[in-house]
Amino acid sequence: MLKKISILKKFYFIIFDFIFCLLKLNKRNNKIKNKNIVIWLAETGSRDFIPRLAQALALWNEYKIPSLVIHKHYLKRLEKKILVNSVVIDKSATISCLRRLRYAKINGSFNLVIPEELLICDRSEKLIQGSLHRNTLKYVDAVISNSNEIRNYLKIQDNTIKNINVINPRLCLTLIEKNCKFIETPIKKIQRDLSYKYILINDKLSLKFSSYKNEVELIKNNIFRGTSVNAKEYIDDFLIEEEKEEKLLIDLIKKIREQKLFNQLKIIIRPHPAVNIQKYRNYFKSKLKKSFNYSIIRKGTVVECMKYASLIFHSNCTSAIEGYFEGIDNIYNFSSKYREGTSYQFMDILKPLGLEAAIIKAKENYLKQNKKYIKNSSNNKFLNKKNIYHFLGEEMNKGKSNFYLDNSLVDRFSNEKIIEYSAADRWRDAEKRIKYINKNKSKFIDIPLENIGNIGVQIGKKF
Repeated sequence: MLKKISILKKFYFIIFDFIFCLLKLNKRNNKIKNKNIVIWLAETGSRDFIPRLAQALALWNEYKIPSLVIHKHYLKRLEKKILVNSVVIDKSATISCLRRLRYAKINGSFNLVIPEELLICDRSEKLIQGSLHRNTLKYVDAVISNSNEIRNYLKIQDNTIKNINVINPRLCLTLIEKNCKFIETPIKKIQRDLSYKYILINDKLSLKFSSYKNEVELIKNNIFRGTSVNAKEYIDDFLIEEEKEEKLLIDLIKKIREQKLFNQLKIIIRPHPAVNIQKYRNYFKSKLKKSFNYSIIRKGTVVECMKYASLIFHSNCTSAIEGYFEGIDNIYNFSSKYREGTSYQFMDILKPLGLEAAIIKAKENYLKQNKKYIKNSSNNKFLNKKNIYHFLGEEMNKGKSNFYLDNSLVDRFSNEKIIEYSAADRWRDAEKRIKYINKNKSKFIDIPLENIGNIGVQIGKKF
């Protein structure tokens, strides 16, 4: 019976989407200047939450435009009276995002997507198809992107979708440091817990240790379904690559421990944020000797951990880009090749050195170090791009209408938290920051900020 209902529901929405888009109802409410509030959707803990919070605070401080920064699962629980006035900023447009973006659009929002999966691989045809799914794009008004491949893809799918060339919020490290400095306790805890000198390895292994029980099926059904990509072939190739990267990671740790110069440095392995950290720890417990003097830790944001590391290794990880924009220069890519579709603008930053060369370069630079981390001075070429809050402020202020929040969402969701295990595991660090905000309101009374349960915050003057 349930299966029949599911099939009927599926056909209903196929017909609904066809008629809705045929009548071009999906193109209504696509004027950003008519909107008065921004809803920033987040999912992966502080990696999503803090950059969006920084943008939202700047948007209020400079343009007096209010925001919600909430977990993506709660978009469908917002009412029309909010959505009709909103710009909704999602972090992806996979087929699994279709329902919430459809819901938002039907209720009058302007939908903008920051495809996080494409941050460093914006030339990968396969990832572009999956991250910007053609069915989901029917309910998208604008996409933030910098690559010709994405621009050309959007033109083919729907040439009315705007392409916005602004910097990804995760890379606005100066703004994050300025606006989110008040979240002090978690950062101080990082410094206290990692008071010893250490080598940081930012690992991106994910599928084998996923917090989802069936991520392989999720990728098949929620990423590549309805595209020209052979999902089985993609996953098989991905798993083969992960096996190679796992071996390379273990070889790196062994190689580090062969260097007398690094004997006094502890090794910190930081897993990917989508990984079940306990599963990850249990697995590597059988692969790595205790004598390697290592720990597996995922506290705070990746940049917070990178700031205090003596050396940082990665294998084509986005953390290298974030570290670069923070001004950290003691970062070494121990992979021997770029990821497929690596963005042209980040190729110099992500230059693969290979295992041996990465160790040699790290040793050379470690001998020169007089500080905890080396500052680079070459990131100015990226800083001529606008922050997304600048774009929003300039466009939305054309409408010149004031919009104030009340306490209705704060009251309604006061006891809400993310419960489902895999989602809660990914959200955990953001939840800690939200709890800190709630408990320490007296420390930042000048900031118009209210927590919405443990699922987000609202920013802006209340009436």
